[in-house]
Amino acid sequence: MTTMPLTVTSEPDLGAIIQAYNEVTERLQRSHDALAREVCRLREELHEKNRELERRERLAALGEMAAGVAHEIRNPLGGIGLYASLLERDLADRPEQVELVKRISGGICNLDGIVGDILAFAGDADPTPQRTTMGKVLQDALDQTAPKAEASNIVIEVDRRLETAEVFCDAAQIGRALVNLILNAVDAIGSDGCIRLRGDDRCVDDGLLRVVVEDTGEGIASELLNRIFDPFFTTKHTGTGLGLAIVHRIAESNGGSINAGNRNGGGAAFVLSVPLADDRNEVVNVGGRV
Repeated sequence: MTTMPLTVTSEPDLGAIIQAYNEVTERLQRSHDALAREVCRLREELHEKNRELERRERLAALGEMAAGVAHEIRNPLGGIGLYASLLERDLADRPEQVELVKRISGGICNLDGIVGDILAFAGDADPTPQRTTMGKVLQDALDQTAPKAEASNIVIEVDRRLETAEVFCDAAQIGRALVNLILNAVDAIGSDGCIRLRGDDRCVDDGLLRVVVEDTGEGIASELLNRIFDPFFTTKHTGTGLGLAIVHRIAESNGGSINAGNRNGGGAAFVLSVPLADDRNEVVNVGGRV
């Protein structure tokens, strides 16, 4: 009878097995941790998307109601304004009465402005995008806001690198968004300050140009950051609270976004993202030339 020799595992072989087991365990643990982080991220992203969807549904319902109310107000408001102008003409030889009529007319203009903001927020925001330079969009916005800034001794500085950037958007809508952001900054500063419009220095390859509008005001309270784009929300004593809501609506309808925060040196910073122009954009015939 032949006796088979017993194989004895040497200590180095056992150590190698234990080492391999530990390495596999560590890899599995790292994979588990990575998957757990990814699941957490996806849950947060889903929660954010659901919240944004709910917000859009609320805004759509609110916009529809607001538009109906605004139209009902604007119709009789036009008649009141017409009668006020006729009354002012008939009282031309009575200065004291004319002054009262002018106050009525001023109130009508204010109400008409409020109605206009409501219709701008609630109305059709479908853009007509075309290739243009951000410099042209900025210049149009500055032409509208410079007088108010100068009256408050506020300097507006523009990053010249923005001027040549080509974007693909509805220039009128983005221009209005910038006007609202600049005027909001003027109100936040009050007087004697600076507003800077610059490009975001972060290198993000997502096809968007980021325009930062920052000011030297007091900044935004942390508890208000999640509410400032809500319609009719305002911390001012005057205004409709629709300026930033309109900016939010315009940014999204043009394929961009708007974010708010506070800069390190103090003051608020709004980041308006606008799609960059590329070869896929349709070239629009402007002024008879392509």
